[in-house]
Amino acid sequence: MKDLREAVLQVAREIGLTDEEIARRKDFLELTAHDCELLRDVQERIAHDRESFADTFYEHVLSFSSMRALVPTQDAQLRLQHAMGAYFASLCSGDYGPDYVAERLRVGLTHQRIGLEPKWYIGAYRKYLGELVQILGRQLGDDPQYLLAACNAVLKVVCFDMGLALDTYFHASQRSILEKRAYLEQVIDGMPAGLVVLGRDLRVLSINRTMADMLGVPDDALEGQPPLASLLGCSDLEQRALAVLEHGTPLDHVLCTIDGGADGVRYLEFNIRRTEEGGAALLLLIGQDITFRRRARLRLQESEEYFRLTFTQAAVGMAHIARDGRLMRVNRKLRDILGYGEAELLQQNWIAITHPEDAGEDAALMTRLAEGRIGEYTREKRFVRRDGRALWVASSMSVMRDAAGTQRFIAVVEDISRRKQAEEALLRMANHDALTGLPNRVLLQDRLAQAIAHAQRSQRQVGVVFVDLDRFKLINDSLGHDAGDQLIVEIAQRLSGSLRESDTVARQGGDEFVVVLADLGGEDDAAKVATKLLASLFQPLTLAGQEVFPTGSMGIAMYPRDGQDSQALLKSADSAMYRAKALGGNHFRFYNPSLDAQSLEALRMEGALQRALQRNEFEVLYQPLVAVDGGAIAGVEALLRWKRDTGTLLPHDFLALAEETGLIVPIGEWVLSTVLAQQAAWRAAGLPRLRVSVNLSARQFHDQDLAAQVARLAREAGCELPCLGLEVAESVLAQDAPGTLDTMRKLAAMGVLLSIDDFGSGYSSLANLRRFPIHSLKVDRSFVSDITSDRDDAQIVKAVIALAHSLKLLVVAEGVENEAQVAVLREQGCDLMQGYYHSAPMTASQFEALLRRGAHEAAAA
Repeated sequence: MKDLREAVLQVAREIGLTDEEIARRKDFLELTAHDCELLRDVQERIAHDRESFADTFYEHVLSFSSMRALVPTQDAQLRLQHAMGAYFASLCSGDYGPDYVAERLRVGLTHQRIGLEPKWYIGAYRKYLGELVQILGRQLGDDPQYLLAACNAVLKVVCFDMGLALDTYFHASQRSILEKRAYLEQVIDGMPAGLVVLGRDLRVLSINRTMADMLGVPDDALEGQPPLASLLGCSDLEQRALAVLEHGTPLDHVLCTIDGGADGVRYLEFNIRRTEEGGAALLLLIGQDITFRRRARLRLQESEEYFRLTFTQAAVGMAHIARDGRLMRVNRKLRDILGYGEAELLQQNWIAITHPEDAGEDAALMTRLAEGRIGEYTREKRFVRRDGRALWVASSMSVMRDAAGTQRFIAVVEDISRRKQAEEALLRMANHDALTGLPNRVLLQDRLAQAIAHAQRSQRQVGVVFVDLDRFKLINDSLGHDAGDQLIVEIAQRLSGSLRESDTVARQGGDEFVVVLADLGGEDDAAKVATKLLASLFQPLTLAGQEVFPTGSMGIAMYPRDGQDSQALLKSADSAMYRAKALGGNHFRFYNPSLDAQSLEALRMEGALQRALQRNEFEVLYQPLVAVDGGAIAGVEALLRWKRDTGTLLPHDFLALAEETGLIVPIGEWVLSTVLAQQAAWRAAGLPRLRVSVNLSARQFHDQDLAAQVARLAREAGCELPCLGLEVAESVLAQDAPGTLDTMRKLAAMGVLLSIDDFGSGYSSLANLRRFPIHSLKVDRSFVSDITSDRDDAQIVKAVIALAHSLKLLVVAEGVENEAQVAVLREQGCDLMQGYYHSAPMTASQFEALLRRGAHEAAAA
């Protein structure tokens, strides 16, 4: 026992089983104090089952003949059974200190000494766990969480035990082998592998354990000295053995293949020697299993071939590079990427073919890589191809050492030039206008910010010019969107061609452009540039066969006077541009703070207009149209008024804003609906049938299906459409937009009479008057007001009347204020007149009373 205890202590020292190591093993198995408490509880729970449990386990162990052979006597069996019970008690004791560990080492050492293989007590552990789990399952089935925790604790301590026993077993086995090695070496005389001793008849006389294990030969297989063929079945080995036996010449590296079953073919290599014993010739076959080595060699060959093919055929460029940057090996893809032949490329240096702007960083990274400060790196860089062109690549590099220990770099190169081009295209798309190629709003903000920053440093100024084309919508509507796009492109080129390289022109959107004039001395410099820009715009251009002369309205804001940042400057320039456009266009204006007040007032007016419809602030008045000859009422015109708290506004006070904001559309619909309903009410009241004329804006005429809207409103009001007249501005005919003629024909077909309002103030042609289904012309009041004093105006009115009558159109004179004007119009043959001379605009009830009074007077006469 003393020897065994000393052996246990020695094993513990040799395998390093210190207190710290035991603690680490417990930590690795997560064997905690809580587990120890659980194990003590398990011990108490199985106490009354321990005896039957040990009996069951004992019967199981002794059911194997190999185990019974180890405990042949009844006394030995009783000791074994007693030892099992003691072990089970200690296993769940919850105390796993040094004494417990020493006992486990003693068990492992004893098993090794008696030759009990690990598989037996591993099976015993399995049996123990199985039985214990069943017992715990019966007791703790109603508490699955506790059952799982208890089983887990038992499993941990069993694994802890098993590790200690196995380590001791294997270490003791290793020591035994080492102790026998000297003796075996003397017997076999340095034999490297298995040994087979053959007689002259090639029968096996003996075989060592290594060879027996190698061939899987059982101990009783050598009884009767079987022939070599029964063990190996290798005819070539037999022939070589006979040759050595006959001539005595040793043979080495004789290859023999045997069937390895599920492992496939196995390869054995033999050295054959002839010797003598007692005058009889013997053969020594010294063999080793070279299956792994041979397969490894084959795999190495395959790997080398795979690497060669991968390196050669890779879809990316690859290179081996010496420490000094010399290219040592390159594949075909890299040659294609760089445009070199292989011999040319191998004469190059990695840094030398890198773009000069990237070479410094590349060299620094390679130095850090060689010094071990980084393991690898990946970066995007540029090479210089053989043709001198720069090429973007993604380059990855790592370091290795070859078999001789020489350091070299491995580089992988991917051509990303297309991706870079795509990125540049996307970046350009994100920062430039698709139609003109000019910077867009995003890039404009950046350029303007840079110009401001430079001006701050240099104490200079920056000019921001907001450019809006005049009458662009007219060109777009009359000549088509393609012509509009062509105009935008041409304007972009003209603006760009009139500026310095340091200036920027950007497309803000639609027909709006912004010019940033950097590094200016003052306002005069900006004015000179603006004058130049206006001149460049006003050059003839042919669009869709029509010659046009583009003009623009420009607003100028100066940094730092009109704003300290981009947003403020753009806002100021925009305000100034609207001021220039209000003055008729083809002008530029500098920003004035009063413009902000005007813009604010416009915003307030727009909001008030929005609310006016909701609050029913609009009113329709009616002004009669009377015959010039006789004064009879021949019709009536509906006139819009806006009743505000501050007073009533006339159309010229708000219609331009309504037209600009688009509110003219719902306002116009409201007027039509109101007039048609009033007309139906008059008819229902038995009043004379008179046509009511309503003014339409150009936006109403073009922005919707006007004919369908008029028909719907008439149905809703219960009004007959021949009682409705629509007056359109002369500019509608001048624009000749697609659909204008079609809309007018639809309205005429429904019975609506169409009139041209303010005739003479626009630019309509005689051809237009003949093409469109027009009923009458209204002479603009600007001509009528001076008809008695201005000979030219009188002649114009006379010509308009003659022209209209030649086209079988009625003529209505607007703004008739006195008898002298009436006399001239009567003399010139004008048909109808409208103005304060006969009647001011009146409410619907006042007009109704006027009609009734006229009907009564006619009846009395």
